[in-house]
Order: sequence, then structure tokens, then C-alpha cells
Amino acid sequence: MAVWSITIQAQEKDIITYCIDPDWMPYEALRNGAHIGMSADYLALITELTDIRFEFIQTESWQQSVDFVKHGACMMVTLINSTPTNKQFLTFSYPYLEAPNVLIAQEGTPVIQGYSGVGNRVLGIVEGYRHAEYLARYYPSVQVEYVSSEKEGLQKVADGSIDVMVGALLSVNVNINALGAHSLKVVGYAEPFDSLRFGVNKNFTTTLERLNAALNAIPESRKVEIYKRWNTTLVHNESSSMTVLATIAVGGLSLFLMIWYRNTKHKWLSQLNNKTAEVESLQSILLEKDRTLEFLSNHDTVTGLYNRTHMMHKAQEEISRFQRFHSATSLIAVEVVKNSRGSHSQRSNEFENKLKFVAGICLATVREVDIAARWSEEQFIILCPQTTISEAKALADRLMNELRNQSSVDEERLQIAVGVASLHGNETFIEWYDRAAKALYHSRRKGFNVVCLAD
Repeated sequence: MAVWSITIQAQEKDIITYCIDPDWMPYEALRNGAHIGMSADYLALITELTDIRFEFIQTESWQQSVDFVKHGACMMVTLINSTPTNKQFLTFSYPYLEAPNVLIAQEGTPVIQGYSGVGNRVLGIVEGYRHAEYLARYYPSVQVEYVSSEKEGLQKVADGSIDVMVGALLSVNVNINALGAHSLKVVGYAEPFDSLRFGVNKNFTTTLERLNAALNAIPESRKVEIYKRWNTTLVHNESSSMTVLATIAVGGLSLFLMIWYRNTKHKWLSQLNNKTAEVESLQSILLEKDRTLEFLSNHDTVTGLYNRTHMMHKAQEEISRFQRFHSATSLIAVEVVKNSRGSHSQRSNEFENKLKFVAGICLATVREVDIAARWSEEQFIILCPQTTISEAKALADRLMNELRNQSSVDEERLQIAVGVASLHGNETFIEWYDRAAKALYHSRRKGFNVVCLAD
């Protein structure tokens, strides 16, 4: 009762009480009793641009923050994904931070293409994060171990207690550097990416409209400033000054010179060691950045699938293999039809959610040898090496059935067209894709949700 009284008084004074994840740098964290990180900067911006004021309610863990906002101990949490479970007690603002999720494992672990590639490995998940709910629904066979924070999970991966850890890209980078666990590396992506927003207790929904208006008022340049500020890894060099020996013993000039020489040598060796350590640290950071850039350059930012450039490279390899060994290979083209109802922003958000949903089903359905990529705004392509057209047709039918069975929206709103083509003769990739696209358009003419084969 006392908690509700405090919260109601805060609301009457035009103050929004909030909780955070206390250990999720650089997105947000609790340090010396203060809220820091990207979400703290956004709250400061909102206070600067509007009359909204915020009051921080301290918690010990993310799970406790979720419990607090659920029961009204605070009015909102600052960074949260929308899930079927938390929709029961929260309403959500517009998303204001995107956080790609990656899979982290020991160096030497092969690339893992999404959760379907985890196999028999034990996967670490922060308790209360969306991943647990997502895995329970779409990947129930994955072995999961819950941890209290990403840092704890990464330490367990470094120690060998668990095999893989899932976490947000920026916070994983911060924690790996903090732990000095440079044997860990990004081995894959984890769908779906985080679309983070304010989560407001349903008893305080009147604040939501004001928060959305405030988010819309933030200039893009200020958002970029926040990202740049927290996407920088600093290397701190702490060195103590050398103690100068100033006492000269009468009649001990030779002893003084020996002491002076020893300490001067120690000073320069210490500085040299510090500089060497700094260079090694910077090299490690650069290597990690290179790995991250390499990963991001080959993947679509919305769905997490491979992108068009990577697909064209792999398709050309398959064409060369076909010309040498005449082994069958097939292409599956999948198109998601946009919804024409609602405002532009509503259509964009709904369509992006559809793309992520279909991408997740593709990853769960295709085989390990297949390569799934986002080809264009509305189309996906699945490259199926050493696969006849009848085998590819069976795979496409299975994909269509999974989309029907697991779809969270009705079929009128989720319309899928699918075309299949096997590689012929000396045709180029464009000719091959054009035949798959013609089969896809034939699927559209048949009313969608049917698999059509190319001639």
C-alpha cells in the first residue's frame, strides 16, 4: 500500500518513477547509486525538451525491476521488448533503441546460424530477458541456463560452464573487455533483434502519449551523439609517479648513483610495460571491432539473415560447382506481401514484424547446408546446394506449412508467395533468379500461400 501511495503522489507532481536494468552497460546501469548509460541520456533529453520529470527507483536486478513495474512500485522501465507475457501488464512507447543480439562462444567454435544452429550446446540467457520466452515458443529443444546478468553469462562461457551466451552486441563488447575474456568471440546472430522502448504499467497509460511525443521531439543529431558517446571503448592508463630519492648520504656518492640508476631504469621499464599493455589492449579492441564489422557487413539489420551481397557470392560459388560437377542445386524465392491498411508508420512496423517472423521460421525450417538471405524489401531467397527441384519443393512446402501453423496473425494479413527453380545448363544467376521470380508471381496469381515451380 505504501508503494502505491508513493507512486500516486509522484504522478500527481508530474513525476514519472522508473526502474532500469542495473547491469546492462552501455545501454543502462546502476553505478554508485546513479542511473547511467544510453537510457539515462534519453531521459535527460526528454526532461530538457518537455516538462516531464523522472524519479529513479533503485533495484538489484532486471528481474526485480520487472516485478517492481508489474506491481506498481515504479511506473515504467526504460528499456524493454514487447512480449506476450509483459503485454499483460505493460503498454509500450515507440521504440527508440535497436540492439542487435549475437551469440558468443569460445574461440574455435564454428559459426552458429541462429538458434537452430545451437544444437546440443547449453545456451546462457539473462533471467527475465525476452530470449527465454522466444526460445520456449519457437525452439523448445534448446538447452537453456539462466544467469543474473550478461557479465555472469560471459564469465561462465569463458570458464567453460556453459557453451554459448546470447546478448546485445554493444553490451557484450563492454563486458568482454571488462572481464578481459578475449578468447570469446561472436559466432552468430540471435533473432529477433531487440526493439527497445519504455514499458509503462497499464495503470499509468496517460503518461504514454506524452512519452511518445517527447521521443518524436528528439532531433536525430542528438540520438547520434548518444550512440557515439556510448559506443566508444576507453582504455585507462593509471601509472604512479616515480619516487625520487633525494637523500644523499654524506660520503656515499657512489651509493647514490647506484640507487639513481636503478630507479631510473625501473621508471622507463614500467612506462614501456604500460605502453605495451595499452597497445595490446587496443589491438584486441580493434580485432573485436573487425569481427563485429565483418559479421554486420554480411547480415541484414532487420531480420538478421544474410544480406543480398553475401547471397550473390554464395550463389556464384554454387553455379561454379554445378558447372564442374553437375550436382543439382535449387533456389527458393519467398515474398511477403505488405498490408495496405492503417497509417504509414503502422504499416511499416507491422511489415517489419512480419519480416522478422518469416525470417525466424525460415531459419527454423531450412537445413544446415541451406543459406537464407533477405534479397529485397519484400523478398527472401533460400539457396539449397545439392538439392533437386522435387527436394526443394518439399522443403518449400514444409516452410509454408510452418508459416500457416505458427503464424500469430490471420492468413489475410500474412500473405506469402513462394517460387522454386533448379539451376539449368549454363545460365547465369540472374537468369536462374528470374525463373524463380516468375514461379513466385504465378503463386501470387493463384491467391498466395501456395508453392509454384519454375519451368
